[in-house]
Amino acid sequence: MHNLHGPDRLFETRYGDVLQCACCDRIQITFREHTLLVDEEELEVLTDTIKHAWETVRDTEGQDRWELQAGTDAGPVSITLSEPALRTLHVLLQGAWSMYSLRERMRAVGGTADDRRARDVLRDHVSPTPSQWSGLDQSS
Repeated sequence: MHNLHGPDRLFETRYGDVLQCACCDRIQITFREHTLLVDEEELEVLTDTIKHAWETVRDTEGQDRWELQAGTDAGPVSITLSEPALRTLHVLLQGAWSMYSLRERMRAVGGTADDRRARDVLRDHVSPTPSQWSGLDQSS
C-alpha cells in the first residue's frame, strides 16, 4: 500500500487490484509487480489508452508488444507489455473504471439538489435520455 488511507477496493483480478483512498480519492493500481497512483482523470485516460493499445497490438500484424510510459515523482518510468499482459491490464482497468463510474452515479442519485458534483458526474458519464417527442412533427 502506497500512501492510501483506508483504501476501498474498486476491482480485483488474480493479477492485480485497484484501490481508492477513502479520504483523498487517490487511486492505486497494482498490476503484477507494478504500482501506480493516479487520480480520477488519469484513471480514465489510462483505461482508454490501454484499451486502444491492446486493440492496436491485437489487430496489427507483427506487433506483439507495447510500451507504457508514465511520469512519477522519481522521474519517467516505462514498462513493456505483451498482448496478453495488455489484455489482462485492460480487464483490470475496465472493471475498476466501471465500478468507479457506478459508485459516482449512485452518489449522484443519492445527492442533494445542491450537489453540483453529483450533477457533473451524471452529465459526464450518462448519455442524455432521448425525448419521447424527438423526431415527431409537433404540428400534428
